[in-house]
Amino acid sequence: MDKFEIRRQRLRQLRDERFNGKASALANEIGVDPSYVSRMLYPEDKKGRKRIGEEMVETIESKLKLPTGWMDDLVSNTNIPMSYNEEIEFFGSVKNGIVEVIGEAVLGVDGSIEMMEQLSGWLRIYSDDPKAFAVKVRGDSMFPRINSGEFVVVEPSRTIYAGDEVFIRTSSGHNMIKKIGYDRDGYYQFISVNQSHAPITMRHTDVSQISYVAAIVKSSRYIDASELPQ
Repeated sequence: MDKFEIRRQRLRQLRDERFNGKASALANEIGVDPSYVSRMLYPEDKKGRKRIGEEMVETIESKLKLPTGWMDDLVSNTNIPMSYNEEIEFFGSVKNGIVEVIGEAVLGVDGSIEMMEQLSGWLRIYSDDPKAFAVKVRGDSMFPRINSGEFVVVEPSRTIYAGDEVFIRTSSGHNMIKKIGYDRDGYYQFISVNQSHAPITMRHTDVSQISYVAAIVKSSRYIDASELPQ
């Protein structure tokens, strides 16, 4: 994922989580036209897309009072800092973000993955999706996007858009990681993440699960269940 795609994902996160999905509210806050925000959110292959350059990154982080570099990092500081004039009341203790690792998988050809074993552990990474989970992957078929030994973080509750990377489970029980090309007329189009294979088209009825891939995480963030503080 290049820096422009990371920034697009961050902008979408801002729109969805701070501005309740309203591009117009986000646009007003950073001082641009709503249509410009919409174009910045277009996937790479959509005509009219506006890439988020350095000047716009500085504007967004300054206007929304985000830490410098927040727009360029999907892993650390994943949660959106609230603006300084927002008051927050917490009930109970606030825990660091962790996501459960549900298993290990072997990457096959064309983005297919085969679940191999159950792991007992967690990733130290924030997700606001209570259903979020992670899978450790082995194999090099999706290099350089995903390296062997890294973790794929999946958020089942997240809204999916064209161009997003997704975790797919077919009705026959096969698992894949792909980009979604389109969803229309009862069909999905899925595109190879590393573009080494032709797109495939599947009927909705042939897909039992399609979930948003939120992040690819290094193994250094893994915590064994026995090491997690109680």
